[in-house]
Amino acid sequence: MNMTEPSRHAALIRDFANTVDVEEGTDTITSPEGLAAWLREQGLSPGGVDEAAHRQAIVLRTGLRARLLANNAGAADPRAMEEAQAVLDGLPLRVLLGTEHEPGEPLRGAGPLAAIGAAWALVVAGGEWRRLKQCPDHSCEWVFWDATRSRTRRWCTMRVCGNRAKSRAYADRQKAARDT
Repeated sequence: MNMTEPSRHAALIRDFANTVDVEEGTDTITSPEGLAAWLREQGLSPGGVDEAAHRQAIVLRTGLRARLLANNAGAADPRAMEEAQAVLDGLPLRVLLGTEHEPGEPLRGAGPLAAIGAAWALVVAGGEWRRLKQCPDHSCEWVFWDATRSRTRRWCTMRVCGNRAKSRAYADRQKAARDT
């Protein structure tokens, strides 16, 4: 398996997590209509996106982002992960053997979040989940794919967030030296 690029399932999880942009202060799925539009853009059938499905999408996204921050040695919110797990537990998914379907395909009519739940299950089963990480910089929090062999990439980009962190650490060291 090529680990330099995420599978389409891992890319879907990354893109779903990044529907909120902390740095820009935007959220693509602030409404059921926004969620339906995003699902269509991903080539997924949105089905019926009502208020309940929208609330579940927000809970699932928040929990996935917490899990992906934990993948990057961040302090994950256990409550957010528990609530997202409850959403995943309620999704009608099954594994299929037939050749006319993909093994992790959601059931027809299963609701708008089934494809995301199926993608997460396949990402976990394939071990790719370890390469999906959330940037620990609180002004960024972008979810990225860690393509390094050792899976030790910390920042979404070294040029921006990594540089910010190094500059802050340097300033803190300089201040501590002056204060002593």
